[in-house]
Amino acid sequence: MMNTLVIVVTGTNRGVGKGIVQLLARQQLEQPLTIYATSRSGADTGIQASSTNVIKYGKLDITDQTSIQSFLQSVLKEHSAIDVLINNAAVSNDYRETPEYAEETIRNNYGGTKNMCELFLPNMSRKPWSRIVNVVSGYNQLSKYGLEIQEKFRAVKTISDIDALGESYLGAAKQGQDAQKAGGWGSGARSYKVSKALILAMTMLLAKQNPEIMINCCCPGWVDTAMGHQAKGTPPKTPEEGARIPVRLAVGDLGVNGDEDGGLGKESERISGKFFENDSIISTEWGKSKLWLET
Repeated sequence: MMNTLVIVVTGTNRGVGKGIVQLLARQQLEQPLTIYATSRSGADTGIQASSTNVIKYGKLDITDQTSIQSFLQSVLKEHSAIDVLINNAAVSNDYRETPEYAEETIRNNYGGTKNMCELFLPNMSRKPWSRIVNVVSGYNQLSKYGLEIQEKFRAVKTISDIDALGESYLGAAKQGQDAQKAGGWGSGARSYKVSKALILAMTMLLAKQNPEIMINCCCPGWVDTAMGHQAKGTPPKTPEEGARIPVRLAVGDLGVNGDEDGGLGKESERISGKFFENDSIISTEWGKSKLWLET
């Protein structure tokens, strides 16, 4: 167990999170994997791991710092540090958007991911393969926001700046659709997209602040999950296909040599602060990197 790669994944009871655990579990890399599959229920989803890997299930509520601390301490009793953190847990209330549900989405998705990063970062290993992966959305081009909001995203220098952007959105949403649109946040149900944009901004900031860890984010595409079915039509990708980019960012080659097959288990270029996605949300490829703040 001393030579194992310790990976924590959130939101693994279903969907892309479960797909991430499935894809990781069957890898037979030079270094064995200890995969902590976490969710609020801590449910054992019955995934079979290869002979070299181990899956451990745990209860974890990313919105509750006490829950995170308790889980973190349980891991640190067995391992000196965490090597890879995959922040996948999220909710979408687009189908029932109200100011109250918008706040729930921001607090869960952005607030919960922020909690995980802040509490885990001091306990991450500083080895060459140490990584954080934040699962976000491709529907977050800055061009979708007003010019003033775009500039505020580009000007972010602290977590407090990102918090302020989230509060600005929630304040506008509470005043109604006209105020939300006039404030540069767009019209319609926007809380899920805004929550992911906040995570994108946080990813870029944390990558600058923690150069010894590779911190990136990615969009899994349009996946056959409960969340994927909130959009019109039939999601074409399986959860494991949606897991390919997050798994690449966790244990693969992040350079161009990993674009074709993920380069899982291979030595990687040190790439951080990037957003990875495919050219199409229905593509089953392993993703390509780009700078989100330039879009």
